[in-house]
Amino acid sequence: MRQLVICLSLISLSSCAVVDDKFHATDSIFDQQLSGVLQKILEKAAKIQNAENVSASLYISDRCHWEGTSGTTKQDSSVLVEPDMLYGFGSITKTFVAAIVLQLVEENKLRLDEPLENWLEKYPNIDSNITIRQLLNHGSGLYDYINDGDSFWLEVDMNINRVWMPEELLGHLGSPPEIGFDVPKYSNTNYILLGMVIEAATGRTLEQELQNRIIEPLQLNNTSLAKNIFDPNQWADNRVLTSSLYSGVWAAGAVASTSRDIAKWSHTLYSGKFLHASSLESMLVTEPRRYGKGAIQMGLGVWKSEIASESAWGHGGWIGYFLSQTFYIPKYNLSVAYVSTGIDESLVRVPGSLLVSAYIDNKPDDISMCFDS
Repeated sequence: MRQLVICLSLISLSSCAVVDDKFHATDSIFDQQLSGVLQKILEKAAKIQNAENVSASLYISDRCHWEGTSGTTKQDSSVLVEPDMLYGFGSITKTFVAAIVLQLVEENKLRLDEPLENWLEKYPNIDSNITIRQLLNHGSGLYDYINDGDSFWLEVDMNINRVWMPEELLGHLGSPPEIGFDVPKYSNTNYILLGMVIEAATGRTLEQELQNRIIEPLQLNNTSLAKNIFDPNQWADNRVLTSSLYSGVWAAGAVASTSRDIAKWSHTLYSGKFLHASSLESMLVTEPRRYGKGAIQMGLGVWKSEIASESAWGHGGWIGYFLSQTFYIPKYNLSVAYVSTGIDESLVRVPGSLLVSAYIDNKPDDISMCFDS
């Protein structure tokens, strides 16, 4: 099918929309050649992953970003995925929660090394002496409530309209804190507790704090903490839009968004435009944490990794059929976010590696025009 290409010239670069029966991609200022390369790379990544659909974004500034999609919605194979369609970003939610906590520290409403008992009542299997910092960097050793055998997930599936309260989630801590390991384990329980701490410290809901501190100021208009209100037509895959699932992961994984919003958020956070320099420095101090069968260097709500041989800061996410990743590469002042439906978790890094390599190899010489002054 013949492609329709619409370009609006701006200085020496261009803003283009490319549409055909296979994909939809948009960009602002990225030149047309680079945009075309990135779209082809995204389609290649989708094939390698065997993804039903994928959405990705590269972000340098509001003046310069790229978005691309490939595939069709799961619910209707005749409908192309559009850049503004929603996905669940799972544990990338933790980057928002950590940033809010660090802002509260800046405001002297919280202290990183104060104990949990200063804010919350005692719960079974939770040591009240655990600090805010230990929750943020997964150093608490707390059991992960979602790994309570099959009990938690059976309850999630049993009543899809259930709206969980955070205290109910803590009821699935059926095992005492993990001991006997040199390296603590990544645990979603830490961020459920942090969500509760935020609410106790502010007197407002986590949803309100997210809206007031991040979503509105940054104009992340497609981002929300999904809980129990869904418009299935807005989503790239609406198979598991249940109140029970999203309220069941809450502060640990309920953010719904688009790849562009997430890429913009990552850029804002890790480039130093959201937190004070000292707060960001604290955030980026990492320690090894057990994750799956290996270990990851984790800071305060952030993972340190390497993408296309470059150091990067970010986080991964999984919820339902959505698998995602976002990261910021300081060397290129570049953030990347992408999310796929129906893919193999072992291949989650494929789009990021391929897109970054393509960007490095094909970016125009005058890409500096994209940077904010």
